[in-house]
Amino acid sequence: MCSSMASCSRAAARVTCSATRECKPHISGRREVRKMKQFTVTALESGYGGQHIVKGVTLRVEQGEIVAVIGPNGAGKSTLLNTIAGLLPPRSGSVRLNGRDITGIDPEKTLAAGLAYVPQVGNIFPTLTVYETLQVCYVRRDFRTALAEVLQLFPRLGARMRTCAGLLSGGERQMLAIARALINKPFDLLMMDEPSAALSVDNVRAIFDRISWIRENGISVLLVEQNANKALEICDRAYVMESGQISIEDAGSSLLGSDVVRQRYLGVRV
Repeated sequence: MCSSMASCSRAAARVTCSATRECKPHISGRREVRKMKQFTVTALESGYGGQHIVKGVTLRVEQGEIVAVIGPNGAGKSTLLNTIAGLLPPRSGSVRLNGRDITGIDPEKTLAAGLAYVPQVGNIFPTLTVYETLQVCYVRRDFRTALAEVLQLFPRLGARMRTCAGLLSGGERQMLAIARALINKPFDLLMMDEPSAALSVDNVRAIFDRISWIRENGISVLLVEQNANKALEICDRAYVMESGQISIEDAGSSLLGSDVVRQRYLGVRV
């Protein structure tokens, strides 16, 4: 046990949860693989107090897609994901997953609705070991099978099972945060907020490789990412968000070739 606070962390986790050479993993195993039909956000608005941050955002994610939301700091990207996940109540608009209205959903019911979320902060429990973090977040049956599958995807975690999450490297902490969500599959959509934040170049590459493999194994992904270049390289479509609104929507490859996007968000002089 990492500290005397571990038991408290486990209790909190139950509420919150409802680079080496590695071979290409397969994460579906024998467990059910669900196929998302469509995820839509329509005219969504939200904010904090008197601040109006998300202003009429409309977007969609189709089955088998990686969709990225890029834009400058302060554009409202994280607030958008928090609103979708039920952590912030919407002021208007709707969120629908496979035709079901999940607008303003209770955060503890998101997984049952088919939505998993990896936030940028508060995504691990520092005083729990890697094993405890994964075990306490698991809400389905057959934990051993589920654990084996996520360790195929992130084998580095296998050697760190008895290590406190707070003692992991930045890359390992992000791997654990993603594994914590994936261990409860099947679900329809994985949302991720800034998964490459503060990571080394090697770890950024590893995380984005895993995101691509997650999609290949039947899970659609909605990704908010400050590293616009990497996000556009792997996504099918992307939205540019500025001042709380969507200003551009296009294929990731098209935005990579856009002079406006390259100059504003990729740091390329054109």
